[in-house]
Amino acid sequence: RALGIAGSVKPASRAKFREAMLFYSSADFPEKALPLLQEAVVADPVNDEAQFWLGVVLLLKKRGSDAVSPLEEAARLAPRQVLYKEYLLLASSRSPRTAATPMTPRLNAIAFILTVCLAAPSIAAAQWWKEPPAGRLDQKIVDPSGDTAARLKWDDGYIEVKAGATADKAIALNAAHEVSLAEDAARAQAYAKLAEVIEGVSIDGVTVVKNAMVADQTVVQRVQGRIRGAAQVGQPSVRRLADGSVWVEVVLGIRLRGTGSVTEAVAPWAASRPVEPYRRDPDFRVSDAYTGLIIEASDTAFSPALAPLVVEEGTGKVVFAPQAVQMTALSQQGALGYAPTLGEARRSPRVGQNPLIVRSITVAGGRRGDLVLSRRDAERVLAADRAGSFLAKGAVVVALGKQPGELRAQPGRRHAVVVGVDEYPNGGVTPLTYAVRDAQGLGQLLARFGADVTVLDNKKATRRAIVDALSALRDRVQDEDTVVLFFSGHGATDAGPDGRPHYYLIPHDGSMTDLAHTALIDDQLEELIGQLPARQVVVLLDACFSGGGTGVIRARGVTRPATGPAPARALIEATSGRVVLSASRPEEPAFEDDQRKGGLFTSFLVEGLAGAADFDGNGVVTALELYQFVSPRVREYAQREYQVSQTPVLEVRGLSGEIVLARRP
Repeated sequence: RALGIAGSVKPASRAKFREAMLFYSSADFPEKALPLLQEAVVADPVNDEAQFWLGVVLLLKKRGSDAVSPLEEAARLAPRQVLYKEYLLLASSRSPRTAATPMTPRLNAIAFILTVCLAAPSIAAAQWWKEPPAGRLDQKIVDPSGDTAARLKWDDGYIEVKAGATADKAIALNAAHEVSLAEDAARAQAYAKLAEVIEGVSIDGVTVVKNAMVADQTVVQRVQGRIRGAAQVGQPSVRRLADGSVWVEVVLGIRLRGTGSVTEAVAPWAASRPVEPYRRDPDFRVSDAYTGLIIEASDTAFSPALAPLVVEEGTGKVVFAPQAVQMTALSQQGALGYAPTLGEARRSPRVGQNPLIVRSITVAGGRRGDLVLSRRDAERVLAADRAGSFLAKGAVVVALGKQPGELRAQPGRRHAVVVGVDEYPNGGVTPLTYAVRDAQGLGQLLARFGADVTVLDNKKATRRAIVDALSALRDRVQDEDTVVLFFSGHGATDAGPDGRPHYYLIPHDGSMTDLAHTALIDDQLEELIGQLPARQVVVLLDACFSGGGTGVIRARGVTRPATGPAPARALIEATSGRVVLSASRPEEPAFEDDQRKGGLFTSFLVEGLAGAADFDGNGVVTALELYQFVSPRVREYAQREYQVSQTPVLEVRGLSGEIVLARRP
């Protein structure tokens, strides 16, 4: 019954039930249906639908006492059918033998509502083929004639097909025989449609089930066996057409994952194909222990598949594939699961209590069924799996939610963590003058636009406090929300635990003699931001990684003795849904200025967010508009006033620059 599939019912009982329901639309339905339903129940007492409708007919004939028994039996046979229980409650409220039993006010209210609102329930199941898809994981194919339809529900893991047919009245012996003939014809069409749909299901970005069937005769036998074992979903829908003929619709269902599923049929073949694995960096580390993997793919054109490949952007080599999953897990639950939102993906038992979140930056394969990760996210996945061993269990869920345009049309809440540090008591770092002022001013502006703002300044801006503030957002933000992280203070470069050069943001308690343990290293900061379950994240950095400047203009960076070449990457990698706007290029200083009473970058940033960057006058300021406003003004001011270069940098992928940062109230 997980698919709503009816249990086995004896043919004689089923035939009488169908015959009774032919009179559903007629005015004398109770009179004509009652004897037929009684015969159906006698023929097979476990026919829960016959028991239920017998109770309904008795209620319609105002025989509440007699209706209780068949409705009790229906509710016992199908305990998940809420409708059965509601009608049982109504019958009990009308039965003298239960009238003496006190009813709570709540039950009295429910009984009253049922009495007023419920007549005979509809005999048709929810006609999903007449409704629009519930989301990107609900794929529907409806033939122009409407005779057949198919549905692939990737998050719930099943396929359903619907087919309808009539019968030739000339060869029907009676009304029941006509229904039986029409049902047989509809069922035959449904099986044919199911075979057609299954053959076209994507295994990955380039192959479909039919390809596997052509390549391996064993797959043919398995798939055909699954089709023959498809279960009927509910009872057939029967109605009379205007010409007097009978129209019967049948729905068949089969699981995408689990025992008897399509995945079980093709998994051995999918896992047998050779792939070229991505070679991980043995020195790459993650800062937390992870129990599973979530791949956010909503900003891509991804089309769900049974066993997608996850590949690295630069080489196209495989990070994750069905070959990595133990065969038992692969056959029973598939290589991965699906969820319609990041929030639901995080709640999935499949990925455990602390899943790693990465963003797919694009798709691969002609069928768009493979996912592409940036190099750093590929490394992050393999480093996390090295400790958690979750890939072999198939502890992977792909989140495929609203398109970016839908998010902009229906924006969520805004959250901001704003950090400013002037004071560095551990020495080795020149104090700043306006970093705290910058953070407070920006925080006030974002709050005015409705953001939930956390300001951390000076003593409040310790390494632990910044990490905790970002971690706390994981349980507060939703998919549709926007998160802003702003840091104003010193930056530096130094060797990391892996011996390679890294960028650092220096918090209040940072020490230049031990940056690896007291400052925020690039890898950790990128990982923390990546774990935020918000589709839109904007990072604003008014810091630099080289010192310089005196007097009225001072650099927000620390010059250190040579530690080797600078990192060959940005502090934080831009990826799908993540924008990084920095005050300067890595080799340039980012200055604060006495004339503007703040950082050059932040002073123009606040001016732009306040409305000056709304170039098209539509009442919103996007990340791209903000950059277009800030960048030329910072460059011109620094060159004109101090003959120095400071060039703001925007890192963005795809349409992420359209993220809205400010919206006029």
